[in-house]
Amino acid sequence: MDTKSNQLMEQFKQKCREENFKITPQRTVIYKELIRSTDHPDVETLYNRVQEVFPNISFDTVYRTLSFFYDIGVAEIIDGICPTRRYEGNTTKHYHYLCTQCNRIMDFHDIPFDYEIPGQIKNQFSVSNVRIVFEGICSNCRDKH
Repeated sequence: MDTKSNQLMEQFKQKCREENFKITPQRTVIYKELIRSTDHPDVETLYNRVQEVFPNISFDTVYRTLSFFYDIGVAEIIDGICPTRRYEGNTTKHYHYLCTQCNRIMDFHDIPFDYEIPGQIKNQFSVSNVRIVFEGICSNCRDKH
């Protein structure tokens, strides 16, 4: 594993300890696969990958573990932009591009993009997160036509 992955694994273990969540081999493999994935997998995709290491792991275990990862802040849920809920281990600020043809989600980091939360929202609510998704047709799909 690279340095970034090692740091994420340490943060994962620390968060689990803080939440009194046992660090089992299955949970560790689920998290490693999640942070290794760049395709923002859904539960079924991640389940199939983890099953290669743990053939008897249940779909429900993977699903519940991903939900817990989100709850403790070591995973993000990408919901509402694809037909299925997707997950990622990258919790740093970044933006997504969704190809509306192939449903591929790509990350973009370190792009200066300033926006201001409208006063009407700021005055009425406490905003904890803003998600910006760019949509269109990726270069692979565009080149096919």
